[in-house]
Amino acid sequence: MAHVAKAAGLSQGIVNFYFKTKEALLYETLEHLAEEYESLLQTALDKAGPDPVAALDAMIETDLGPDACSPTKSAVWLAFWAESRGRPKYRQLCRKLAETYHRQVRDLCGGLAKRGGYEGLDVETIARSFNAMVDGLWVDLATDPQSFDRERAKRACRAYFAGFFPAEFAPLLARERHERRRAS
Repeated sequence: MAHVAKAAGLSQGIVNFYFKTKEALLYETLEHLAEEYESLLQTALDKAGPDPVAALDAMIETDLGPDACSPTKSAVWLAFWAESRGRPKYRQLCRKLAETYHRQVRDLCGGLAKRGGYEGLDVETIARSFNAMVDGLWVDLATDPQSFDRERAKRACRAYFAGFFPAEFAPLLARERHERRRAS
């Protein structure tokens, strides 16, 4: 607690007044991270509007953008995820966040499948796999930030969706290729 107080430029008494224990401070930190992430994601989804392609792309941009996915934040999230096994409050909050995210992706994929006539797709599995992919990319950033390529990670996510929704996501990939060629 003394280290936290010093880093924040506060007296230890002030920190102890607001956070009676180290556990309380850590849980409040996790809650803050979750609320910040949910706000970033909701803002992106609101801007994207009702189109599921735009919404999924907004999720990709947010999940792999610097505001949600910095080396420091990725490392902090990994630490909390690791601790959640032994801490029910952490596990509950992380599970709620993951379930909300999964439901959003699943519903968007379901809308795309219906709109595009993609029958027989298991949107539940597509959504779970995408979530795991993003989590894995966050691990990559946390463990090797120097070689992490944010744009390549976004392309990988779009390519993943193009495998299920080619008419909707292949044009996004083609536009990216064109822009990369023009820039080089």
